[in-house]
Amino acid sequence: MNGIIYYTKIKDEYYNKNMEHMIGEKLLEIGLEKEFGRKLKYEPRSKGEHGKPFFTLLPRVHYNISHSGRYVMCLFAGEEVGIDVQIHRKVNYERVLERMVPADMVREILEADDMEKAFFAQWVLREAYIKWTGEGLSRDLRTIPMDKGNYMMLEMEPGYSGAIWSRDNLELRFEYEDIILK
Repeated sequence: MNGIIYYTKIKDEYYNKNMEHMIGEKLLEIGLEKEFGRKLKYEPRSKGEHGKPFFTLLPRVHYNISHSGRYVMCLFAGEEVGIDVQIHRKVNYERVLERMVPADMVREILEADDMEKAFFAQWVLREAYIKWTGEGLSRDLRTIPMDKGNYMMLEMEPGYSGAIWSRDNLELRFEYEDIILK
């Protein structure tokens, strides 16, 4: 199964201006037209039980959008998918881990050689999972089965982590777009 990630690095003039959602929609528009020959403005969308959007007339086109820091990504595939990207920022790691991973993993992550990287790997994996299943934050992140479906960590620049999750193993292609909003 193939997946395509359209992504961009937010330009200085858009950074910290709450424009990530618009940029994500622009990536969706560009990718939908380039990959499937469809115009976003003519494709009705709906939302699942917990808010995951989908195309009502394109049942074989699935997508998911994520943004954090300077990155915005839109993943397309022929099956349900979830993607998450996260800039590393200082948080109370122990407190967040207690709500994010099973109790037996908390110490393991806190004592890892690169604790920040281990922490954010778990963060993006669990976020990508709940975006894949469409459960959103209605699911207790500590109960996510790491052996259901397939996940892949994305190679990103230092200070960022990213992951995707899907039923089948995806062969990924990356397409960079320089987004300019008009």
